[in-house]
Amino acid sequence: MEPGDQHNLNRPTTANPSRKHRNGSASGESIKGRIRRASMSLKGIVLRERRGSEPATDINKNGEMRPTTSHSTWQKLRQAASFRHSRNSYGSPDHLETIYSPVQSEFPALPIPGNGLQPPIIPWHTGAAARQAASGAHNESFDYVGRSFYRQLMSLPGPQNDGESGIGITLTACTSQADMLIEDNAPIIRRDFISELPPELAVQILSQLDAAQLATASRVCRLWYSMIQDQHIWRASFLREKTSTYATGLPIQPGSGSGVPAIRPGNDWHKIYKAREELDERWKIGKKKRAVFLNGHSDSVYCQQFDENKIITGSRDKTIRIWDMHTLQCRLIIGPPDVVNDTSLLFDPAGEPTHYALYPESQYVVPSVPVTVSFPIHHSASILCLQYDDDILVTGSSDSTCIVYSVRSGYRPVRRLEFHTAAVLDLAFDDKYIVTCSKDSSIVVWDRATFTVVKQLNGHTGPVNAVQLRGNTLVSCSGDFTVKLWNIASGKVIRDFAGHTKGLACSQFSDDGRFVASAGSDKVIRIWDANTGECLREIQAHESLVRSLHIDSVSGRLVSGSYDTDIKVFDMETGVQTLDFPGWHASWVLSAKSDYRRIVSTGQDAKILIMDFGADVRNIEMLESVRKHEVACEIRNAGFI
Repeated sequence: MEPGDQHNLNRPTTANPSRKHRNGSASGESIKGRIRRASMSLKGIVLRERRGSEPATDINKNGEMRPTTSHSTWQKLRQAASFRHSRNSYGSPDHLETIYSPVQSEFPALPIPGNGLQPPIIPWHTGAAARQAASGAHNESFDYVGRSFYRQLMSLPGPQNDGESGIGITLTACTSQADMLIEDNAPIIRRDFISELPPELAVQILSQLDAAQLATASRVCRLWYSMIQDQHIWRASFLREKTSTYATGLPIQPGSGSGVPAIRPGNDWHKIYKAREELDERWKIGKKKRAVFLNGHSDSVYCQQFDENKIITGSRDKTIRIWDMHTLQCRLIIGPPDVVNDTSLLFDPAGEPTHYALYPESQYVVPSVPVTVSFPIHHSASILCLQYDDDILVTGSSDSTCIVYSVRSGYRPVRRLEFHTAAVLDLAFDDKYIVTCSKDSSIVVWDRATFTVVKQLNGHTGPVNAVQLRGNTLVSCSGDFTVKLWNIASGKVIRDFAGHTKGLACSQFSDDGRFVASAGSDKVIRIWDANTGECLREIQAHESLVRSLHIDSVSGRLVSGSYDTDIKVFDMETGVQTLDFPGWHASWVLSAKSDYRRIVSTGQDAKILIMDFGADVRNIEMLESVRKHEVACEIRNAGFI
């Protein structure tokens, strides 16, 4: 505060009519005195407010004090480390305080013109054009208000107390305009924070970018390029961007066989990321795939399951066959004695192997001669369904029984499950239960540990063609047109999903239990909300019966196979068809499933079709879990080789 300001502020506000101007003009002294006292009062207000909220000051070319924004060291560091260089020198709402705003203030997303004598409110993230437009609108309003206020001031009989007035607005508006002009002409702050920050902190910042952003950042300079080669950056980016799922409830666990490799010291995460990006792009366009047919079965292949290492198939020829996913060779055939002992099983009349992989584009053939085995416990009819995990394989047959095999002992059978009175059409199991369904219209729940019947579920009035299990909840579909959701503990139906107009052939349950998909003879795929029973999507999918559905809960892809010989892929979220593979099978498609890399299907033509979207992708093998040559090893350990 200048000398004498305090004295001026403490003067009585009552006018002194006897005081004259030095030139003898009472009116002239009155006007100038009023203006000078108003100016001194304003300076006092500004200085008092500045002490509370704006510690920094600046001196303009006329020697007057004006408010400025103070930047702490941390704020400068934040501004330097920001990837967005704003022309606004106010880095955050905390730096937008004025003498009219409290320290803790929240600013709107859009500029707000000034109201009366109040200045405009300009958000920190807006550009110079927005600031100028808001200030211009305010100034036009302010000029009119200012002139009116000046006329009112001149008409007063004497000096007035300006402690509660808005006279300071005039000065604030001018200095605000000056600030804006300075800011508009100021250079943008650009700082190489990678070179200034500790490497550990720079790596943490860069690891927040995705692959495209990292590729752009690596072109900034040699230092950035060198820093971005750090494996921690690519690993963190990959695990953040590529482990989210559509309907599993949890992110993908590394090493689980879903395209996210186990975390090992030797991983090159940059190459892993590039391989996954190319694979995802191939799924989008659907053209860069390699198709291969596996030949060997002599009749319809009803069921199959696969992973990164093997495919297990079941057929109308009464056999179960195990194929190596990497070599595409058939390793083992399990069947009744009269089938596996037939010499025509392995060689044709010309002496050529009957098992081979055929690449249709090049006509390249990979032959194989599998091991054959028959056990005392075996199926005597078609293999209609199967499922396996790391410990057991369970198969269901037209002979109305199921057989449980030990995977770790070379697929030796350990128990036959007998209860149904007709063909076992489908089965599912988890760590606690084995669930089977049958042409006899019943569903049976078995204890996995003891292989005893827990309960029988009755409610369908036609053959139960499909079941799937999620915890204590079971979904089933039947030829009676209905899809049912069951509570296993109570044995009661939770709800029916009504809408199909003909018999159902297949149903699926998402991994997190939120969605149910069903299809059948009406050629329509329906996606249901499992919690409410609402039909979320109705997809006019095929021209004939839809025989197979598979929900990939990781990617959100829904794969269907139909009697019209087509295989189609849909987006679960939108119901939009993304891929179509017409006529790849010569007859009905009986099963179609997918994982992060492949679609595998089987049909009435006795062929197994593998469509590999990862073929020829560089370093695609890096996406796999630890490769386990379990097929050959288990067969060898069991004494079959």
